[in-house]
Amino acid sequence: MRFWNTIALVSMTLLVARYASAQDSLKITKLSQWKTGTQSVYNEVWGIAQNGREYAVIGTWNGTYFIDVTEPTAPVMVDYVAGRDESCFCVHRDYHDYNGYLYMVTDEEPGSLQIVDLANLPNSVSVVYDSDLLFTTSHNIFIDSSSALMYSCGGNPNSGLSVYSLASPTNPVLLKDFQTPGGYIHDVFVRNDTVYAHAGGNGMYVYDFSNVGMPQLIGSLEFYPHKGYNHAGWLNKAGDTYVFADETSNMDVKIADVTDLTDILIVDTVNTGGDTNSMAHNPIIKGDLVYVSYYMDGLWIYDISDPGNTTVAGYYDLYVGAGDTISSGGAWGVYPFLPSGNILVSDMRSGLFVFDATEAETSIEVLEKPKIGMSISPNPVVDRLNIRFDERVDVRNIRIVDMAGKVVSYQGQKRSEHTLSYPIGELSAGQYIVHVATGQGNIVGTITKAASNE
Repeated sequence: MRFWNTIALVSMTLLVARYASAQDSLKITKLSQWKTGTQSVYNEVWGIAQNGREYAVIGTWNGTYFIDVTEPTAPVMVDYVAGRDESCFCVHRDYHDYNGYLYMVTDEEPGSLQIVDLANLPNSVSVVYDSDLLFTTSHNIFIDSSSALMYSCGGNPNSGLSVYSLASPTNPVLLKDFQTPGGYIHDVFVRNDTVYAHAGGNGMYVYDFSNVGMPQLIGSLEFYPHKGYNHAGWLNKAGDTYVFADETSNMDVKIADVTDLTDILIVDTVNTGGDTNSMAHNPIIKGDLVYVSYYMDGLWIYDISDPGNTTVAGYYDLYVGAGDTISSGGAWGVYPFLPSGNILVSDMRSGLFVFDATEAETSIEVLEKPKIGMSISPNPVVDRLNIRFDERVDVRNIRIVDMAGKVVSYQGQKRSEHTLSYPIGELSAGQYIVHVATGQGNIVGTITKAASNE
């Protein structure tokens, strides 16, 4: 069992709460906003760098808009591609580009897979493929460029995972229909044939698809703090930290150590400190920063350079209220990978936003903190935990948290300890998170409470 040291930045938490109530932004500047001329509902956003210019792609209920954002303060629409049926109230669209083409899907009927050739930008785009033969709907797609494979999930006819070869980019070929133990897959992240499959209420599964015909389960995360509807996630460049969000009100974003995929460990959780109905939707990692779109709280950027000590780098709240009969509003997606560094965000009611987050990205204070080792025995445990530290530490309090994020046991104490004992006999059998707050930092571990023989 592995345990990691984290730092409790109580002052940062209070600071964030004050900012959230006093102003709508921190270290992020709005450059522009773009909307259609008529009332619409917006969904996913994607970014494209093509022929020396930058473009935003944003979905609406009837189709997809291509916006030139090379001049970020003056976005210009360059083209529009209608969905399979423009009368469809298509709330969900998703995009991914590969090899000069943009792949577009929707999760509402009647739908199709559309492939757009981007070569003629900035003049226009051209649809080179529009067919429902492979599938009619897909909730999300992800393209693993290392193997030229497109993964589709949550669709019709397969609500699990479907894998397509893009060896010929305009002629995708089905290679595999696959079902995970829970069946439905909502979203997926893939790198070098390793698939992180987000399965809603069933948690997250990680598979090795290097042999597409026989995928192998590597690990899973079915129980964890602040569990809700496991929605989407992203892997950092080093491949050792994965950040994911649960599409459930008032559930924290999770930062996970995935060094060992057979033993995925949550090392930190974060939230905006604002609206209790806050709901994280889509996180994306670039460098040591994770960019998160929140329905109620807009764009938030967190520093994960020390994954167990996540801090706020900046935010911009673009939520404008409860909304009207069309959409309740809120940030849907974020795209931080344009060469200029400008950030794209889609809002369900307010359309496309272009942000400059340079200050948030460059004014991060790096905190050097020592790591503290901790071991717990026995584990599984029936009555009493024995906690041992690598060195004597100033213990401030101990919290036992269940997998729903509720504190079920708390003990405050201020004393220097090398070892200590903690009674948990009254807890129900199950998995729990142990938080030990010390003067040198916080330490987090996982235990299994076994049933008493009495």
